[in-house]
Amino acid sequence: MSAGGLALRANLALVQALLSHAIAVRIDIDGGTRVLVRHAKLRGLICTVTARSDSRGPSLEISGPFALFRKTQLYGRALGELVPLLAWCPRFGLRAECALHGRRLALDLRTGDPIFPAAEPRQYDSAVEERFARDFRKLAPEWDVVREPEPILAEGTLVFPDFALHRRADPTRRWLLEIVGFRTPDYVARKLPLYRSARLSNLILCIDEERNCADTDLPPGARAVRFRRRVDPADVLRVVNASA
Repeated sequence: MSAGGLALRANLALVQALLSHAIAVRIDIDGGTRVLVRHAKLRGLICTVTARSDSRGPSLEISGPFALFRKTQLYGRALGELVPLLAWCPRFGLRAECALHGRRLALDLRTGDPIFPAAEPRQYDSAVEERFARDFRKLAPEWDVVREPEPILAEGTLVFPDFALHRRADPTRRWLLEIVGFRTPDYVARKLPLYRSARLSNLILCIDEERNCADTDLPPGARAVRFRRRVDPADVLRVVNASA
């Protein structure tokens, strides 16, 4: 191991040790939110989402159900496992209030701090998403395809569209796109109501025909593109051009 690699691992261990004594944690994050929230939930942590005044991204107040009832370091260890993931966020700021040896201490961690990173998160959740992104870029090179754009605040939680489509020559032409296909029925049943509450006027839902999703189930104003096995980028392009 190199001296630099050893220093990064030592810094990570120090931060994780301090977080094992955390009372409250707040993370301001710009980009990479989806991965962080997903891993937090897998570890039994609770994310309370608030909008930031600078509108650059959400703030996450993170806690754990076991931290509410008894003093335990399980909460801190679960928090510590999130730290290596922050290295893959374009911008972040973590502030934790820690109780250590009878003292209250503040831990601040920010973009660029030398922390050993986790393995790079997977870019796509499925082959359907990956193929759509590749095919749409090839068909419409004048459009930017952004994977996992900034999340949307809806009913106190975050909704994560799969893609944002930007017309490079006209920044006002921007669409959010969600592929409703490989998810479980329970996931779809929870996510569609959140999209309805968000009342988006620029939402495209690509729906697998096997999902038997009726038009009445869709959020008002959303454009629907039906597909089987693969999302045809030409169908999506017709939708965005029809609204020009």
